[in-house]
Amino acid sequence: MRARLGIALLALTLALAGRAAAAPDSLWSGRYVVRSGDSLTAIALRYHVSYLKLARVNGLNWRRPLLIGVVLHVPTGAAAPSTRFAGVYVVKAGDTLSGIALRYHVTLGQLASANGMDANGVLLIGKRLAIPALAGSALDLSRVTQANPYRRGAVGYDVSYPNCGARPPAVQEFAVIGLNWGRPFTTNPCFARQWATALRPRSVYVNVAYHRVLFRHITPDCLAQGREQPFRPAAQRAFAVGCSAAVAALRLLGPIVPLAIWLDVEPGNTWSSRTALNVATLKGMLTHLLEQPSHPAVGVYSNAAFWARITGNWRALGVPEWVATGDAADPAACPAPFSGGPVWVVQRVVGGRDVDRVC
Repeated sequence: MRARLGIALLALTLALAGRAAAAPDSLWSGRYVVRSGDSLTAIALRYHVSYLKLARVNGLNWRRPLLIGVVLHVPTGAAAPSTRFAGVYVVKAGDTLSGIALRYHVTLGQLASANGMDANGVLLIGKRLAIPALAGSALDLSRVTQANPYRRGAVGYDVSYPNCGARPPAVQEFAVIGLNWGRPFTTNPCFARQWATALRPRSVYVNVAYHRVLFRHITPDCLAQGREQPFRPAAQRAFAVGCSAAVAALRLLGPIVPLAIWLDVEPGNTWSSRTALNVATLKGMLTHLLEQPSHPAVGVYSNAAFWARITGNWRALGVPEWVATGDAADPAACPAPFSGGPVWVVQRVVGGRDVDRVC
């Protein structure tokens, strides 16, 4: 009888031990629902844990993208404000992680953690590093750091939904594909085909606009982020519109990682007569895109006349520019910037096609 009781107790102990091993530790009793634009690295940063540990606890392969809607176990009560990123740096020969950290005035630990790296690990040439903003600071759009990924003098083209029936040019060095159907929160019906047939490297451009009708697309997170901005309520709502348009664009892209994301700022879209609302919309979209870990380059497409009309000549913007020159002859030198950022690409129309040249 005693022998049977001992065996039963041993079996119960082993069963309970198995359950304890299978269940997350009580430290991990919190929950986080994956949203558009999330990455395992960013979520790990938010909860101050290793991305590898977060992957292991949730039975995930850290090399694979997260699925929207997945519920993750996270440390209970450890949530902190999400990390802000000031830009992206592409590693060159001779770089060290400590040297890059020193250059951008962040600690070695902050830089390694932001990129899910071992601080003492090997740094590969060409790797894109997310540069965290200084702790407690808001993203300063006038001081964004981004490396130009295009080859100087390269010639490319851009297409979108009006070109669904057209074949891509045979001899070009890069392509930019329109993601939307002329308006934010819409989809270019032939984006997948145009992307698949486009020449590498490939970038995308997304439409930007402001109108009250777009309020219905505002996400709860973007609404909350808008309310944190030092703006009047109307501008806070405009910021939320731009933020939500960025969320929608990233959702459309899914696993696609373009070389660059360009914001198409033209009078052909809807804008407010109050330029401060238009500027707030652009700030919301740029901020959300630039705060994504290891984001592609992010810039704006416009020209001096369009920009002045829409933004009231807002010049405190440091992101790269793609300048539209219309039917004008290709200038010998790149035009002056319209917003204060560096000019990376110039566009002109040749024979009904958009031709782009890297400065």
